[in-house]
Amino acid sequence: MGGRPGELGPLAARRSALASRGRSVLALAALAPTVLRLGWREPVIDPTVGLTMQMIVLALYAAALLAPAVLAPAGSRRFALLESQRAELVIVGLALALGWTAGWAMATLTIALVLFHVMKLYLDLVQTSIPAGLVFVGSFLIFSVVGTGALMLPAATPEDARPITVLEASFTIVSAISQTGLILRDTGSEFTRFGQVIILIWIQVGALGVIVFGALLATFLGANFGLRAQQTIAEDTEQGWTGQLSLAKLVVFTIIVTHALQLVGAVALFFGWPETWPGAPPMETVGDRAFHAVFFSVSAVCNAGFSTAPNSMEGLRSHWSPHLVLAPLILLGSIGFPVLDNLRQTVVARLRKRRLIDGRLVRLNLNTKIVLSATLAVYALGFVLVLIGEMTQADVPFGLALLDAHFMNINRTSGFNTIPVQDMGLLSQLTLILLMFIGGSPGSFAGGIKMMVFAVLILTVWSTIMGRRQTEVFGRTLHDSIVRKSATLITLSLVTVMVVTGVLAATETVSGRHTLDELLFEATSAFGTTGFSMGITSEVSDPGKVALMVAMFVGRVGPLAVLAGLLSITRRSKTRYAYATEEVVIY
Repeated sequence: MGGRPGELGPLAARRSALASRGRSVLALAALAPTVLRLGWREPVIDPTVGLTMQMIVLALYAAALLAPAVLAPAGSRRFALLESQRAELVIVGLALALGWTAGWAMATLTIALVLFHVMKLYLDLVQTSIPAGLVFVGSFLIFSVVGTGALMLPAATPEDARPITVLEASFTIVSAISQTGLILRDTGSEFTRFGQVIILIWIQVGALGVIVFGALLATFLGANFGLRAQQTIAEDTEQGWTGQLSLAKLVVFTIIVTHALQLVGAVALFFGWPETWPGAPPMETVGDRAFHAVFFSVSAVCNAGFSTAPNSMEGLRSHWSPHLVLAPLILLGSIGFPVLDNLRQTVVARLRKRRLIDGRLVRLNLNTKIVLSATLAVYALGFVLVLIGEMTQADVPFGLALLDAHFMNINRTSGFNTIPVQDMGLLSQLTLILLMFIGGSPGSFAGGIKMMVFAVLILTVWSTIMGRRQTEVFGRTLHDSIVRKSATLITLSLVTVMVVTGVLAATETVSGRHTLDELLFEATSAFGTTGFSMGITSEVSDPGKVALMVAMFVGRVGPLAVLAGLLSITRRSKTRYAYATEEVVIY
């Protein structure tokens, strides 16, 4: 029963956990008036009444927070309780202080309080024996359900628009949180600014990852991480930085780079866009122009492909902004944070003329070399094939074909388009299917099987052709476990695409409206979380829409969960024996 001063015993810990759950309920109750005020076109309750209700609930929250410390004996125990609740005290204190003078500030702080409890719940889960992959998938499911409910609020859609269905709302949210961009309703005209903000938030949450989002809150709100939580966050965010960067550096680097790119992109679009263009979103005021610039920039960096313009970038097909602003943002968002960090370290070391930092040689590592080389090779292949397809099969002039080949190739991970996909040549469409399936790099916002997995496959094939017993690249040998895991991910991904295509073939070809190539393209786009479409997404039957939702969800979390499962299996069950070998015929 002893222990260090301020340390909780088992019974006190259970009481503290129960009290925390009670405060979670109060936080949700404090958020309810904000939802009632913003979620309906006409206020459901009087704003003054809602504000008073929030103040009362927050006062009860503060009382529940301070009561244990007030009733505790004076001394280290009291100070320990207050210190452990510092973040909550700051948030609730500011909300109560600003409530009557700045209602929007209190609403924002109340949302922060709810998110704080969501983060604490997640941290509690990752400290348990629940598999990390299951926690990761479950977090996405919960956020998808919450987002669906938010998007079904009356204020999320225009009053004169048709009512949004549960399937449409859930499809849109899953598409947003998975950074896909497939839509059933036009984002610019069939959602209000409130609805567009919800979509934008869920794009950001999905891109950074629910786990990185929780890690960010925990880092800046003072929560403590156990070893299991740190390992889970490092693995499930697919950063691959375990043992290379601390959790704090992982979070800070990811957040700073992401938002810096989004800010630069928004400013460039705000000043670089023409006054108007065919299919442009309404930009009558400076605020409108700023919002759409931010929306496009966030969507590009996060490789989401959502657009507030009804025809994406088709109206700016020959303008410089998609090619010189959006395309670089998409590329940087798909290249992977491990690569960006290694490039940053190498450039800084070269500028400082230092080869060693903290006793470690700073250079381009093998991961960066493979990713950059594979990205360049895939881009070159896709560029040539799309160029040929556009010139020979779609009769596109050479100048426009060059621009299309560049932009559509880069957008294999995002889904913005400067030309309707259904108007492209068959060779171009087939090339896009391959590019969407490959996707972006590990530790990035892009989907697909990942560039590294594709590179390992090609390197293994080449090593086999050359008669080598191992997969070699840049004077290094890749471990056999990497080759086997890559083969597993490719196989599972192919099976997923084929199953989804099969479901679509069974549900959609009965009417004869859609061809097999259209369905395969749509299924690959959903799994690769790309968002390119042959224009049939809204025409697909309800079972087909569900199949596409599953493909988007699996494409976003499936490879991560599979990889986490493989890692956990290899750690827990190391085989200490080997069977005798025997040859089989393979060709």
